[in-house]
Amino acid sequence: MLRLVALASFLMAGLIAQGPANSEKRAAVKGPLPYTSKSIARGKQFYLLHCVECHDQDGRGLNRRDFSGAPPTDLTDPGDWAHDTSPEAIFSSIHDGTKNGMPPFKDKLQDEQIWHVVNFVRSLWPEPKRPKLETESNAK
Repeated sequence: MLRLVALASFLMAGLIAQGPANSEKRAAVKGPLPYTSKSIARGKQFYLLHCVECHDQDGRGLNRRDFSGAPPTDLTDPGDWAHDTSPEAIFSSIHDGTKNGMPPFKDKLQDEQIWHVVNFVRSLWPEPKRPKLETESNAK
């Protein structure tokens, strides 16, 4: 019995030392990711899966249903946003949600996926307000 307790303790110590299971680990991706066509395309994929319900496919949110609270932000008009429009602020709004009713997506999207969505959202802005598109070779 003493050997069984010792073996169980040894195994538990090993599991604790390993930390969370691989499926629970989320590698934090430092951002922002380079603003490239490839990143924008990836971001659009995640946006279409997670964001269209409130912001519509075009980002305007004009075909909104009856929301209880603040209507979704028109993502195409950064001048009208209630929150900062820096890449880091957009990431934070997606990751952690906002006080205005946007839910957090930190449990639905990995950090890298959120950075791609940030680039897609910025691609919806009027041309003069968009960042300069980087080439894939310059982004590495």
